[in-house]
Amino acid sequence: MPKSNLPPKLITKKHIARQEKEAQQIRLIKIISTVVLAIVLGLLAYAVVDTQIIKPNRTVAQVGELKLTAKEFQQDVTYARINLINRASQYIQYAQMFSGMGDFSSAAQQIAAQLDTPQDIGRTTVNRMVDQVLIREEAAKRGISVSSAEVDQALEKAFGFFPNGTQTPTITPTAFATPTLSSTQIALVGPTATAMPTATQAAAEPTGQASAEETPAAEGTAQPATEAGTATPEPSPTLEPTITPTPTAYTTQIFGSEWSGYMASIKSFGVSEAFVRSNFENGLLREKMTAEITKDMEPFADQVWARHILVATEDEALSIIKDLKAGKDFKELAATFSTDPGSKDNGGDLGWFGKGRMVKEFEDAAFALENVGDISEPVQSVHGWHIIQLLGKGKNPMDAQSFETEKENFFNEWLKGIRDARTDIVINEDVWSAITPSTPDVPASMRQELINLLQPAPSPATQDVLPQVEPAAPAEPEATAEAPATK
Repeated sequence: MPKSNLPPKLITKKHIARQEKEAQQIRLIKIISTVVLAIVLGLLAYAVVDTQIIKPNRTVAQVGELKLTAKEFQQDVTYARINLINRASQYIQYAQMFSGMGDFSSAAQQIAAQLDTPQDIGRTTVNRMVDQVLIREEAAKRGISVSSAEVDQALEKAFGFFPNGTQTPTITPTAFATPTLSSTQIALVGPTATAMPTATQAAAEPTGQASAEETPAAEGTAQPATEAGTATPEPSPTLEPTITPTPTAYTTQIFGSEWSGYMASIKSFGVSEAFVRSNFENGLLREKMTAEITKDMEPFADQVWARHILVATEDEALSIIKDLKAGKDFKELAATFSTDPGSKDNGGDLGWFGKGRMVKEFEDAAFALENVGDISEPVQSVHGWHIIQLLGKGKNPMDAQSFETEKENFFNEWLKGIRDARTDIVINEDVWSAITPSTPDVPASMRQELINLLQPAPSPATQDVLPQVEPAAPAEPEATAEAPATK
């Protein structure tokens, strides 16, 4: 077919203007799309930077120039929660194995309640982190350090692995000081009295009646005072356990396998191996510093031996004091009038006790008495009105456990003094409180076990839900470094 001869299309100014407008719109769309894409990418990049860099490096506390970061804090809290959960699991197992021993069940319940208040764990953790910095600084001044080999050894011990043989202590006798009574004390309490606390005094208070003591447990062997009121302790040397190595089938290969399994488990909670090693190092450094600070302490404590009569009113107390001044026998008056069932049948005798063992009002009055035989004015406490008579006063030997507690308390007071003297410690409450982890939480199976413990019917054995851990040497009153135990 012949082609038709169409006239050429005319391009007018209107067409040109429309094309230019469309091109401008396309360019604008491209620019907007590019800007939107850039904003989205920027937000994503900021989110990554904020999550991976900014937030983890926020400062929860600062000691001098050293900043404690959110990442360190969150790892510390998480590790503490893991350890608490597994400690509760151990207590539940003990409670099931030894039915009727409510202390284990109560301890597990308390830990569960603690885990339900993450802010308390967070506060404890941030304070512990500050204390660790102060301990490191003070240790450096004294040339005290912890080697990598010592950390390795501590980790092995936490798993019950002893490459050179298990350390088995053999039982050896412990020597005690033998108390003697002065003539004044014999005249007051009789020749058959003993200065050593009795089983009755060490027992818990019966319900319904108050005692002067808060925790009336014996404080080791007591050494009575002389007539002048000064102690004459003659302690014998403490015999240390003999350590003898015994063969072990726990090989290095088994330990390595258990360590790898443990780390794989806790890494799922965001806790690194470097943190675990650092945690053990802090615990060892604290032990060394405690030993250094308390090296001059001796296992003796200021104690008093006293007896008391507890009554309900001040008038009763004044009447009894009048009878005592008239020559009436203290023991007879205690048996007749005292409302303290833990001591009235023993003539009101409370045995020897140190500071911190009685309610404050009673303790202050007892330690204020100077001479054997002195009687206090009526002393009011939450339990009632006390008439206290001093039977002995002096420095007496402490048992090993009490001495360790005394050293730990002394170290804590020393550390508190160091901290209080610093003016460059800043804790950012708003930061750490906003990022305190609440996981891992108490597993549902464990909560059920805790409920079962309150019921008479026995429950099945608790399953370990997290890597098993055991407490190591305390890092702080409020919190401690803990070690895995997989056996």
